[in-house]
Amino acid sequence: MGELFIYLLLFLVGASIGSFLNVLIYRFSKRENLRQILSGRSYCPHCKTPLRWYDNIPLLSFVLLEGKCRYCSAPISLRYFFVEFVGGLSLLVLYHFFHPLGWPTVLGLYIFVCLLVVLSFIDWETFEVPDIFTFGGTALGLILSFLRKDITPLEAFIGALIGFFSVVVISFLYKKFRGVEALGLGDAKFLAVVGAFLGPIGVYCSLFLGSVFALLYFLPQVVKSRSLQFAVPFVPFLALGALVGLICKYFPYLGFLSK
Repeated sequence: MGELFIYLLLFLVGASIGSFLNVLIYRFSKRENLRQILSGRSYCPHCKTPLRWYDNIPLLSFVLLEGKCRYCSAPISLRYFFVEFVGGLSLLVLYHFFHPLGWPTVLGLYIFVCLLVVLSFIDWETFEVPDIFTFGGTALGLILSFLRKDITPLEAFIGALIGFFSVVVISFLYKKFRGVEALGLGDAKFLAVVGAFLGPIGVYCSLFLGSVFALLYFLPQVVKSRSLQFAVPFVPFLALGALVGLICKYFPYLGFLSK
């Protein structure tokens, strides 16, 4: 019973954090300044009516309101429910598998997952990757590597360097030989975050698998246009690759850690 209560509490805390991530995603996507983002009540994106506390209960409000605004009946994006659910589930799962390694590891990986979610949705909406998350995330990943038991500071530092410069080199060579940009600097900064939290293996998985996922997703457009020269929000696919990399990195130990 005690363990079940802990899991339920972690899920609720994580879902609440997911609700805050939704605020960050929406307001950064609308290019609000940091003061606007961190202050003021939440509001309906359609009618701009400030929301009351009972309209902001993670997951539950979405279900009770049937995915519609209480005041104007406009549909609420399913993204809100999804991010809150991922926020809750990921904290629960990470605690279940990694709590033997200590809270710094659990919290470090949870912060990393939160960064993946926020940056993916912002890039999908705006084709931009805010520096506050990439620079801040890389710095935080490097700092936490001194406290985590699953990665060394050297691995984190090398991973961040490989993540950043691998994209810089690829972009330089592609532009030199093809005359167009392949990847943006935002992708390089994102991979630095991946490297700081997961080390080099995370960067490899993110870059390789992310490219595969992006190609598969945009394959119909590639076939139709017979060209690879179109804008792609690459971070969501890099994030998916990084998530697979996280699973692959720790897969041999999950059975041991869950005991």
